[in-house]
Formats: sequence, C-alpha cells, structure tokens
Amino acid sequence: MSNIWRGERVFLRCANENDYILYVDEKGNHNTDTEKLFEKIEMPYSVETCRHIIDKINADNQNSDNYLFTVENEKGTPIGQILTFDCDRRMGCFKFGLFFTSESRGKGYASEAVNIMLDYYFNQLRYHKANVYIYDFNIVSQKFHQKMGFVKEGVLRQVAYIDGKYTDAVYYGLTSDEFNNI
Repeated sequence: MSNIWRGERVFLRCANENDYILYVDEKGNHNTDTEKLFEKIEMPYSVETCRHIIDKINADNQNSDNYLFTVENEKGTPIGQILTFDCDRRMGCFKFGLFFTSESRGKGYASEAVNIMLDYYFNQLRYHKANVYIYDFNIVSQKFHQKMGFVKEGVLRQVAYIDGKYTDAVYYGLTSDEFNNI
C-alpha cells in the first residue's frame, strides 16, 4: 500500500514539539538566517516557547487546510518544513512557505516535498492555485520556484524591513493545470 505523504526520499508528517531543532538548538541559539527569510528575526526565546508555538500552530489549524508539515529525509531526520496558509476553498487558492536546513539544500529534497504537498492540495483537496511570495534578496528561492513551474506574477514594493532596509516581495503562482501538465 502506498502512502501519498512518502516520496522516494522524503516523508511529510505533522509537525510536533520536537521539531524545535529546526529553529533553535538545544542551547537555545536561534537560526537567524532562516528567520530572516520569513518576516522577521524574532527576539530570542526558549526551547519550551518554540515547542509551544508549534503546538499552537497545529491547534489553530485543526479545522482548516492551513497546515504545518515537517519534512523528514530517508533516515527519518527532520530537514525542513512547509506551511500552507490563507487556504480558501471557495476561491480555490492557497499560499505556502518552506524552509530546509542548510545541510539538506541542493539535494532535491525540497522539490520532492513540494511536489507531494502540491499534489495533495491540487488533486485531493481540489485547490486550483498555489501562491508564494519571496523576498527579492532570496534569489535561490526564486530560481527554485521557477524551476518548479511557478510563474512570476508581480512585485510588491518595500513590504518588509529586514537587515536595516526595506525589501520587495516577488509573487509567484502555479495553477493545478500547470502542475498536472509539467
């Protein structure tokens, strides 16, 4: 029996409180390079707080298609996460964001994990369009999404203040038809 959450090298599962290791090490040191790719670098917080945040996200999303996936490699090690949000079944659109540990980047894990997630949202839940926004300085993510078939749809100017300057957000989209014909 196959499992739609398992690919050749990755497995998507529900995030749990032990996944704090993706954000904060056992000494409480934050991965600020990863945080910068999201909306802001957070004030330092404890491992316990990080665990609580993950639990809260899961509880808040219990009755919606918003979801926090943890991606494990073939050894069962957490290597990244995918968050779906602003899921609107009536309009048929959702957004998502992702990050992977620096050690796991460039090995095909992200594309396999995103394909699993997109297949589920497009072909099981019947969403029609996935949207993602990427800060303009994150060229690697822009190239990744373009390679995945996403189309650049526009730029919102100066939407975030990161590292002492305002940055633009580049919007990309992919329809279910585009995904299924790739």
